[in-house]
Amino acid sequence: MYEIVEKGIAVRNQEFGITDKIYSYEFATPWLALNQENYMRYYGMSGMEERKEFLRKTLIANLLSMSKSLDYQVPGTIKCDVDVKIRKSRLKDVNVMSFTGGFCANFLIPDYLGVGKSVSRGFGAVIRSEVRNPAK
Repeated sequence: MYEIVEKGIAVRNQEFGITDKIYSYEFATPWLALNQENYMRYYGMSGMEERKEFLRKTLIANLLSMSKSLDYQVPGTIKCDVDVKIRKSRLKDVNVMSFTGGFCANFLIPDYLGVGKSVSRGFGAVIRSEVRNPAK
């Protein structure tokens, strides 16, 4: 459970979208990456590298979905990597698999914007941790 210590509304313009820089993010709240179908596929995978690649593709799909909801057409290829650990969470009195940790991507996301499932319930909020220039 997360305690809300402040509430209010602030309106500001934030940059969003694909970039030529790599940004690192940490999940401020657990990331719900998998629906029931993908959960079974994930558990059926044999190795950690296969699971990591599945999560990379899932994250890219999450970023594309977020872009679509914000009426942003992604003009290039999203590249990312994930560094997460499995965690059990509860959603509507049901145990679900969530992930903590972070990821990096050539995509700029405003702090506290949610990625993945159940973002309206506070899951998947990200905070940018650093910027890296990609190797040429």
